[in-house]
Amino acid sequence: MYPAIGHKLRMKRLARNLTQKEAAKIIGVSVYMISAWENDRYFPCTVRMEQLAALYDISVEELGEYE
Repeated sequence: MYPAIGHKLRMKRLARNLTQKEAAKIIGVSVYMISAWENDRYFPCTVRMEQLAALYDISVEELGEYE
């Protein structure tokens, strides 16, 4: 099972002062997907994980680590 990363995604997004809409536009997904990832309803695929990590300036490994 994948670690729950939703909280970390939300905190990183807020630290960048981005709305879900802004993050979705940058990544190229819907606002629904940003929300789903942040609420641990879905887990981002590898490509999206890489994009999110780049957006939030952290490694994919750090993004997926347990807190």
